[in-house]
Amino acid sequence: MPQRGRVVLEGIRFAAGVASDPSGVVTFWKAATGGKVVGCLPEAPIPELLHAAHLLTIAFESPEDLSLLSGRVDAWLVGGDPSAFSIPSEGAPRFFFPRVPPGNVEEALDRVEMLAEWAGAVSGSPASEGGLWKSIRTHSILRSLLDAFAERCIRETTFLTPGERRNIVRAGIFLPPEAHSRLLSSILGIDPGPADIPAEGERGDPLIELAKRLM
Repeated sequence: MPQRGRVVLEGIRFAAGVASDPSGVVTFWKAATGGKVVGCLPEAPIPELLHAAHLLTIAFESPEDLSLLSGRVDAWLVGGDPSAFSIPSEGAPRFFFPRVPPGNVEEALDRVEMLAEWAGAVSGSPASEGGLWKSIRTHSILRSLLDAFAERCIRETTFLTPGERRNIVRAGIFLPPEAHSRLLSSILGIDPGPADIPAEGERGDPLIELAKRLM
């Protein structure tokens, strides 16, 4: 095992704590932001929409995860495939998002607009155009960091143990994207650059940009 600095070790310990008991970090996020949590079965297809509406998305992997966060989920985003486990039947709002690819851009845009409207109603803070572009940039940076993390783990097989790698990735299920990016960049020892989005793109409609991703 190579020598690892204090920042890396702190990141590893933090990720392990979040992965083993996420209730504390989720409770803290809700108290600090006043935001709401959306449980996703499976993961949100376009998390940028929910993030821009100031919602924290959690893609539950098991009934055990659900029991860890009992009572902290305010709404549910449900996919088309049957879930491996049932979700609570209390009156939390639900949105059914089809997993079948849309037939055209217009259908994809309809889905995105309906999800955006629902997210705004759940949070009480509809996403603005500027907020959507900011969220798109945030998630683009996170994806690039996850790619860099995976590449380093392949290149340097002794940099982290398999359990440490799992915890660092798993922590991202429960953290807001900005926090997961900070965790990854601290462990990698890099300063993430700006998202690679053409300037002219941000003068367009972010909902259309997200709709195209569903195609």
